[in-house]
Amino acid sequence: MSDYLFFLFLIPLIILINFFLIKKNFLTNNTGKLHQHYTSLNQVPLSGGIYVLLFFYFFETNVEFLIFISILFLIGLIADINLINSPLKRFIIQICLIVLFIISFNIQIEDVRINWFNELLLNNLFNIFFCSFCFLVLINGSNFIDGNNCLSIGYYFLIFFIIMYLNYNNSIFFEIEKNLFFLILLFILLIFNLLNQLYLGDSGIYLISIYSGVTLINILKSNSYVSPYFIAVLLWYPAFEILFSLFRKFKNKFSPMDPDTMHLHQLIFFYLNKTKNFKKNWNNSITGLIINSYNVVILLFASIYHYYTKLQIAILLINMAIYMIAYFYFLTFKRSFEKKFDH
Repeated sequence: MSDYLFFLFLIPLIILINFFLIKKNFLTNNTGKLHQHYTSLNQVPLSGGIYVLLFFYFFETNVEFLIFISILFLIGLIADINLINSPLKRFIIQICLIVLFIISFNIQIEDVRINWFNELLLNNLFNIFFCSFCFLVLINGSNFIDGNNCLSIGYYFLIFFIIMYLNYNNSIFFEIEKNLFFLILLFILLIFNLLNQLYLGDSGIYLISIYSGVTLINILKSNSYVSPYFIAVLLWYPAFEILFSLFRKFKNKFSPMDPDTMHLHQLIFFYLNKTKNFKKNWNNSITGLIINSYNVVILLFASIYHYYTKLQIAILLINMAIYMIAYFYFLTFKRSFEKKFDH
């Protein structure tokens, strides 16, 4: 019962802290950067990381893990308040922290169902490199999608809902209690996010991405029959978002480190703003709900066959194809609209 008291105090605490941040215009998306207030002109606190950190302080017993996530939170907070303006500097700091984390906690990916790649993973240095790459993709891809209500928080809520569902059906086994409480935390944050009252910010994205990645790797280790590509499907959207964005920026000769407003969720938001007679804040939330409505269907279907590698690979390929079809459809609309009004 005492564990649930945390959530009773959390809700008024969120209201109080957010009120203070807005009043002081501190730690909000009101920074003047287009990509941060593209979907909302309101002052929205980037406070999600504060509540995720409090969750770990309350439920986590591993002192070394708490020290690491505290450092990670501080780095994200520094980025959120623009004390580190250089994306390259932030990326280098991320690399250093993630490599240190992987080595310190002996994080390893052991099986990807490809024999020659599994042999490479037996090399400790290569395994560290591969794990670091996966975490960097996850963190930065998740950061890209934090600009729309329901998108990043909603997506991670789906992931933990699905793994809890599989555990309930005795399909996979892992630590239940803390992850159930984490699911409740995500649900509360999702409600505030849908109401345009908070974003995760860099600090929140860093913590949720790291914890989710470690949880899914541990599930894979403890349940050898689970296909590693099911884990890849669970994380497909933030991962493909950044990989596609990097390709797009290189192709158009833009710096991959510079933020822009040409991501899929931003294009869908633009489309809704120009074609639907809704308020901007509503379109913000509707965009996230549209994308995650697709994700909930595809992730639930994938969970039924979580052991079937070939089907999981097919789902990954279908997801990527649908993403690109949707992307170029909404990109064409935006270009046509802007061209029409330029003349």
